[in-house]
Amino acid sequence: MTVTATDLELAVLLLNSVDLLEEPADRMAADLAWWRRALTRNGHADLAAAQDDRDLPGLRGLRATIRAVFEAEDAEQARRLLNDALADAAAVVQVTPSGLAVTGGLAGRLLFAVAGHVAEHGTDRLGICASDPCRCAYVDRTRAGTRRYCCTLCTDRAAARAYRRRRGAHAEPGLPPP
Repeated sequence: MTVTATDLELAVLLLNSVDLLEEPADRMAADLAWWRRALTRNGHADLAAAQDDRDLPGLRGLRATIRAVFEAEDAEQARRLLNDALADAAAVVQVTPSGLAVTGGLAGRLLFAVAGHVAEHGTDRLGICASDPCRCAYVDRTRAGTRRYCCTLCTDRAAARAYRRRRGAHAEPGLPPP
């Protein structure tokens, strides 16, 4: 059974189509094959089928806009970025029997999802991985709001680096570490 990703999760997935720990780092450098596969794996085969390589420049622009929101210095800057992007996408919110829906295509949907999160939670729970050189994005859903890394691999790498730094700081010159 495939779990269908939310639009906010799709926005994060789009951001993470650039992963500095992968080769190539930009999975959408030449075409949308990776994006279509990712959409299908995440329960959006209909969206995957609707994607065309001619959409690549627009998706790259959308990715840059959403990244700017995740990296915004404060909620006010994020709101300005989102409002401008929603206007550019001609996104219109409509009330439907199942709740709110947005027109404006995929860009409108993803921007609306990020905007909804920012409106409800601010920008404190939107994060960029603190494990250098990783720059992947995440939404912090922890109770305490203390998440700093995008995944377990980055958490483990950061812990190993900290351990090596501590161990190296306690070593005496000329002697092997304990």
